[in-house]
Amino acid sequence: MEGATGNPAENLSAAVVGAGSQGRVHGLGYLAAPGVTLTALADVNRESAEDLAGELNVPGVYRDYREMLADRRPDIVSVCTPPALHPEVVRAAIAAGARAVHCEKPIALSYGEAREMAAIAAQAGVQLTFNLQRRFDPVQRQAREWTAQGEIGEVTTIEGYCPNLFDWGTHILDLILFHRQDAAPQWVFGQIDASVDRYVYGVFTETASLTQFGWPDGVRAVVSTGREPHTPVLNLENNLGLIVQGTRGRVDVRGARCRVRRFGKSDLVLESPYDTDPEHWDRGVDPAITAGTAAAIGDLADALRTGRRPRSHAEHGVRGAELVFATYESSRSRRRVPLPLDRLDNALISGLAEGYWSPSGELRSTY
Repeated sequence: MEGATGNPAENLSAAVVGAGSQGRVHGLGYLAAPGVTLTALADVNRESAEDLAGELNVPGVYRDYREMLADRRPDIVSVCTPPALHPEVVRAAIAAGARAVHCEKPIALSYGEAREMAAIAAQAGVQLTFNLQRRFDPVQRQAREWTAQGEIGEVTTIEGYCPNLFDWGTHILDLILFHRQDAAPQWVFGQIDASVDRYVYGVFTETASLTQFGWPDGVRAVVSTGREPHTPVLNLENNLGLIVQGTRGRVDVRGARCRVRRFGKSDLVLESPYDTDPEHWDRGVDPAITAGTAAAIGDLADALRTGRRPRSHAEHGVRGAELVFATYESSRSRRRVPLPLDRLDNALISGLAEGYWSPSGELRSTY
């Protein structure tokens, strides 16, 4: 296994690039991880890095992440920058000798960049993971277990709903793959609406979209995206989450609750163990995100020490990214796209430059 020592008691050093909200979440994750020491933070806004370093008692503060990598030589590097910078920082961390890199999502601005990041890490023997922390959420894990146990019979279809495909959709698509035991889909058929000049984390994103994809066994999934006021409510029962349909029932799973509706039997329900009232959240961050990220970091550190495969391995992130970019390609080329995807660009952004879309107005947000 890349970067592994086979020493489960080994102490590891870590550093975080990006001192924003998710940089703080990653920092808290490293503080909670046994045998891991957070040694440095870097951010182009040095004041933000200094404030976070003071809160977390981190000794090293840098404005230039390359200088930090050269000085500190961390074992693990978290990349919490805007997505446009992910490939650059991942490459730099690998070149500086990091043994593991944990990168935020959205993964990259194109499918080619997502694949390149994974390939460079694999070639260098570096453990690359993406922070798909919802895989560690107790509600999602229980829903997956109930489904695998056959509580709803054989899975037939899956529905997913979220505000946008590029960012939120990364999680929704990954969770669909997670609930299907990470089986590889065979094709994607998608359509997008790009009527609004909309940007999420500074990246041009669809106004609304429909994605359908299927597996060789005949199971299909459909994901709908959009947000008010441009898109009506996506689903009256579940506007953000998943509905897994089976031959003997269905699973309705969201961040805060999983409900299994079984034909002829009583429902199974699991509520989130975390506080779901935003008024109580630390700096507006859902505690489930903080806990899931800490679990992902603890898992990747253990994997690095022992040589096993981490549960948030880069392969999962790249496969989810493939579905995002295949949706854009399907809409541009007006065809069902077979997988693996053979186009490496971002067809939404390329199509904008080529005149496929003519958005108007402007909407900039984080969702």
